[in-house]
Order: sequence, then C-alpha cells, then structure tokens
Amino acid sequence: MRPTPSTLCLALSLAIACPTLSRAADTPSPPRLGVQDTVTVLPPVRIKGQRGGLTDARSTGTVQRLSRAEVTRFLPGTSGDALLAAPGVDLVKTGPWASRVTYRGLSGERVMVLVDGVRLDTGRGHGGQTSLVSSDRLDGVELLPGAGGSQFGSGAMGGVVNLVTQRPLTGFAPSLALTLNARASDPGGERRESATLRWRTPRLGLEVSGGLGRLAGLATPEGLVDHSSSREDEWSARGAARWGSLRADVEHTAHAARDVGLPAFGVTDGANGVYPLQARDADRVELAWGGEEAQPRLRLLAVDQRFRSHFDETTTDTTFRFGRPIAFTSSEAADRVRVRGRSLQPRWNLGTPFHLTLDGEYRRDQTDGPRTTASTTRNGSGAITSERTITGESVPPAWREGLSAALHARRTLGRLELEAGARADRFVMHADSTDVSFTSELTTTDSRGGGELGVAWRMSAWQVYAHGATGFRVPNLEERYYNNDIHGGLRLFGNPDLRPEKSRSYEAGLRATDALGGSLAEARLSAYRSDIDDLITFVYLGQLYLIPRFQYHNVERARIEGLEASMRWRVGRGFASLHAALPRGIDRNTGAALTDVGSARVTCDVGGPLFQRHPVQWAVRARWSDRIDDPAGTLTRPAFLTWSSELAGTWFDTRVTLAVRNLTHHRYREPLSFIEEPGRTFAVSLKRDFNWALDSKRD
Repeated sequence: MRPTPSTLCLALSLAIACPTLSRAADTPSPPRLGVQDTVTVLPPVRIKGQRGGLTDARSTGTVQRLSRAEVTRFLPGTSGDALLAAPGVDLVKTGPWASRVTYRGLSGERVMVLVDGVRLDTGRGHGGQTSLVSSDRLDGVELLPGAGGSQFGSGAMGGVVNLVTQRPLTGFAPSLALTLNARASDPGGERRESATLRWRTPRLGLEVSGGLGRLAGLATPEGLVDHSSSREDEWSARGAARWGSLRADVEHTAHAARDVGLPAFGVTDGANGVYPLQARDADRVELAWGGEEAQPRLRLLAVDQRFRSHFDETTTDTTFRFGRPIAFTSSEAADRVRVRGRSLQPRWNLGTPFHLTLDGEYRRDQTDGPRTTASTTRNGSGAITSERTITGESVPPAWREGLSAALHARRTLGRLELEAGARADRFVMHADSTDVSFTSELTTTDSRGGGELGVAWRMSAWQVYAHGATGFRVPNLEERYYNNDIHGGLRLFGNPDLRPEKSRSYEAGLRATDALGGSLAEARLSAYRSDIDDLITFVYLGQLYLIPRFQYHNVERARIEGLEASMRWRVGRGFASLHAALPRGIDRNTGAALTDVGSARVTCDVGGPLFQRHPVQWAVRARWSDRIDDPAGTLTRPAFLTWSSELAGTWFDTRVTLAVRNLTHHRYREPLSFIEEPGRTFAVSLKRDFNWALDSKRD
C-alpha cells in the first residue's frame, strides 16, 4: 500500500509537534565589525573505502568524509550550512549567503578550503567563500583537522576542508544520464534549479551542468531582514579520458553571486554593505599515470582560477554644533578587486614498502583593483554643500609566488603503523607603486618548513593513535600592502614586516570501525592541543585629523585544546549518531580565556525507514550549543537547542524530500556569527534521473 499525501502530511506534522527543551534566546549584543578570527572544534571520524581524495593523505591522524547523503540532509541552502553536518563546525556569517568556515581553532585563511583539491582562497581577504560552490554540486566533503603544513603548505594551520564535486566519468558501460533538481523553501523565498547531463563510456566521459538560485531574504522569527537577498548562477563543463594507465581530466567551472546583501553591516543610521558581484571562474587539468585510480603513481594538477569581488559600502555621518545636527555626510565606497591564481602541482608515489610520496607546488597569485569613494554633504535644510570623488586602490597591483617540495612516508609493521612527512616552502611578494597609492614599491621574501609524525596501534576493530604536526600561514597581500579606509572612516595600513603565523598541533585518541559485532559503525574519543604563535591582527595607532588609524601586527599567542567524541550506530535498518565537542582557548600573552573559540556542542541524528513496503526515510536532528560569555559583548550568546526533521521517498521515479529546519521557531545565533538564524523553514526538493543505456558497439 502506497502512502497517501495525507499520510505524509500527518507524519510531518507529528515531527513538527515533537516536544523541545529549548530555551528562549536573549537579544544578542550588536556586532563589532572588523577582522574577527575565531576558534572552533571539529571531531571527525575516519571512513574507509572512499575514492582517493584527502582521506588517503593521513593514516595516523583524524580524518573524516561526509557522504552526499550527510551533507544534503535537511536541504541546506549553502555549502557552508551543509558543513554543519560535521560535528563541531562553526560558521562566521555576515549574511545568509556570505559565510566562512571555522575549524578546530582558527578561521579565515588559517583554514584551507579546497574544491576538488584546488585552493578556494584568493591570496587576500579572510578565507575561502564556501558559497561559491553550490550545495547542489557537492558529492561529499573531506576534512582533516589540525595543522597540515607538511602536506598542504601555507594556510593549513587549523585544518583542511575539501569540497568534493567530481564523480567518476570513465570505466562504465556506455550510457547517457540527465539529472533535474529543483528545491524551494519558505519563508525566505529560496529557489534553486539545476540540471546535469552525463555521457559515460569505459574510455571517455563528458559532463555539463548548470543552475540558477535566488533568495528573497533572511526570514527570522522577528520577520524578514533588510539587505539579505541574493541571486546566483553557475555552470560547468568537464571531460575525462583513459588510455591504458594514462588518465586525463579537464574541467571549467563558473559561479557568480549577484547583489548579495550583508545585514551584519547594517546599522540604525542607514549604513549598509552589499556584494554586487562575487564570482569565481576556474580551469582545472589533471593528468595521472599508473597505479589504481585512487592512488596514481604520477599526477600533475594544473589550475588557473580568477576571482572577482565587488563590494559597495554606504556610511553616514552627522556633524553637530552646540548639540544640534547641522550637516549630514554620506559616503559610498566601491571596491572592484580582481585576483588571479595559477598553480602547478606534481606528485610521485613511489609505492611500497615505505609508501613514499614526493610532492611539489608552484603558485602565483596576482591582484589589483580600484576603489572609488563618493562623498556628499547636505546642510540641515537638505541642500548639497559639498561633493567629491576620490579614486584609490584597496591594494596596489601586487603578486605572490610560492615554490614548495615535500616528502611523506608510511610504514606498516604488523599492528603498528608509522607515518612521517616534511615540507619546505619559499614565497616572494611584490607590490608596485602607482599614482593613486600611498604604498611604495616593495618586495618581501618568506621561507618556512613543516613536519609531521604519527603512530597508530591496531587491536582488532579498535586503534590507539597519536599525531603531531606543524602549520604556518604567510601574510596575504592585503595584510602586507593594504592602505585605505575600512567601514566608513577607519584607516588601515598594511605591514611589510609581518612574520608568518605558526602552529603546532598534537592529538591522541582511541577509535574504532565496525566494533561490537558491527553495530558500532564508527567511534572516536580524542584529546587535542594546538599552540599558535604570531597571530596577525590590527592594532590601534591613534588618530590623525580625527581619523582613527590601525595597522596589522603580529601580537597574539594562543592555545586551543579540547575533547571530542563521535559515535555512529547501526540500529536495525536505521542509524543513530552522537557527536560532542568541548573546546577551550587561552591567550598565552595574558592567560585569559578566549571567547571566540566556539562553545561546547552536542549533535544527535537518528533516522531510518518509515514504512516497510515503501522506502520512505525519516531523520531528526537535535543540536545543542552552550552559552558564551564575552566580556566585550560581541560574541555573548545564550545556550540554544534546535530541532530539524526530514522525510524522503521516491514516487513515479522522482525523489521527493520534505524538510523542516528550526522546528520550534527558535530565535538564536550561531556561536560565531553576526546575524540571526532563519526561523522555522519548510523546504522541499524534487530530483529526477533519466538514464539511457547506449549500444556498447558504438563506443
């Protein structure tokens, strides 16, 4: 007997009506805008049997791979929201589209975000924008917490997040497949449509995909938030071929988000910020020879990607005399930044008995972009008394080149597994002087090295492990050469004398796979510590002509430590998982506790089949976060508990998914974000696959 629509509605209503233990949230303090670096914890679980990727890069440390089912559960709106499926992940949000990942202690460019192994960071700014990869494209997510400088170089201080979008295109019987996907959610007016066409044969494969998306606005329990809408489009084309042991993979992707609202920049006097354009275009060419597909003997990855970041900020100022306003000044600043990054990455796997791997990388990042500021002053009657336009540069024309070499080895001796690695990097940065820039011509050089060492001892399904590694981050082009205003009237200067940031990570724990007769699918209990030196932030220099001045400096030393637990059970035909994280941060300069380390968090997911005769699946998630007490008030948060539910099934060859996020219509903010989260949101997704078998003789 097939379930009727009324049956589904009843089941969904019962899920919505489930009792909660959530607390009422107090109104958080207004955010302080600026550079905010954050700390968090991500407890991953190693999953075996995956195809290649970063999970093969580490055997004695913690790794995790989230499947497509996990990252798309409850129909997340962005790739950043999808990462909340990983226990302990936090997001720094300035808008519903604009979000960046914090990962085991650090954020921004201290967390390396990759797309199919390609860096998403721009060489300036505050880290990879995960929303430049649509959640519809995700086939999985790979995560490696802790310092990874010996494997990935600059930027892998807190960990590595690899967004996986590629699926195998060769090695299949000749076929043609078309996938149509549409989803929507309300309130908020989110809509997204995408289509993918694949042609696959044993030797050749082609894939073309495209999509459109838009968001009417952020709908919180208090109503729709101004300056929170966005729209985006994307498309990609990919081809793959095999000739014996030689494989080639070529891909071009383009993603553009337009009119992205940033409600975190809005204040009561009418100031606001918006991204008219955030875009990424990338060309990726990968050649591999020998070995299995997951572990080729030789590999060469060439990448050419281009970022465009357009940012408009409007600020207002009032002049008073004798306590009365006499003039009103509005300033509109428009940044138009272009960044181009190119890299070449060879790899050579020498095989057993030591599983030696030689890696190298050449990178070149180049950036430029003008800034135009238009100011208008009106008197008390509204008449214009002054107008002026200033042309300048956020960062003068600048480039950064990097060259690296690395060696890794792994050896298994019975139950004992040993792992070691080392890497050396050298960077050269250069900035030109122009007519509209205050920066003189400058060239700086940095050289850094990194290493790691790990050991693991297996006892049946259980394994004890320990791992230590170093990481670093070379200052970006903005931190070295920036010289302009920020956030309406604050002057910020770069510092060519900045030192690279450094980190040391240690972890020890116990993990298991298929234990207790197979009912315990995965489990891990671990403790970790990371010491970070020479963290870069900006410090106050004083005022000149009533303009506050700041400059980047190496001023901070921090320690991040914590406990993590992660378990997943098989319960009949269903599943249950529990993930917990308890982070703590200490300022090693003063001994004070850090409030931007995230909060203690517990996430519980349960699910399984709803009916015996029809494969309808249900899932419920409860997520609890502890309170944060911030003496400065910026990150003060009450504790909160949220619930989500989902039903999914297939009818008439169409996959239908119904989800309700924030079931209790709870008002809250994520621990490290600057905006309210959406209230109760109803989402629906429709997915239809068309498959045609082709005559193998035509291949």
